[in-house]
Amino acid sequence: MRREIGVIKERLVGWLLVGGLVVTVISGILLWVFSVAGIYRGTYTRKPFTNEITDAGTLNLVPLTILGIAAGVLMMFGGVGYGFYTMQRERSGPRRTENNFRVLARYCYDRTQQLITSDLDIEIADRPKFYVRGVLENGVIGEFETTLEVYYQAGEGMFGEAEIQGKWLGRFVPYIGTPTA
Repeated sequence: MRREIGVIKERLVGWLLVGGLVVTVISGILLWVFSVAGIYRGTYTRKPFTNEITDAGTLNLVPLTILGIAAGVLMMFGGVGYGFYTMQRERSGPRRTENNFRVLARYCYDRTQQLITSDLDIEIADRPKFYVRGVLENGVIGEFETTLEVYYQAGEGMFGEAEIQGKWLGRFVPYIGTPTA
């Protein structure tokens, strides 16, 4: 369930960004169209002697398109803000200990999101990030960011006691011998 919530949050941020961009672009195009059409309409509906505009036409819709541009920009900023907010809170929350945590996989990415497969490449990698994927005792599969020390401590296929806080794996102590579960 936690993984599904993360996917929903990512999709929400993506749709807010794309939707805000689409609303802004369409409103900008409509702003230009309504402005030009309103200026032409005002030009040819002037009174002959006073030069007074009698009908602005679609120029009256320009404030509505400006409101659409503002709404689109607010959607984009809201999506980015919500994304930063959820990223900041990923590692917060109560610290809990999970018994019988099984490590499914561990992997490392560098700054450019290239997967690092060799332990020797980790030493020369530019700002590597370490991840451990594991199964909790209740059967939920989770992916947790961790440190280099915990990364080497958690071998694939091992059972152990894990200390988790949000999406952060702070400690892994492997069990010695065959697991009881």
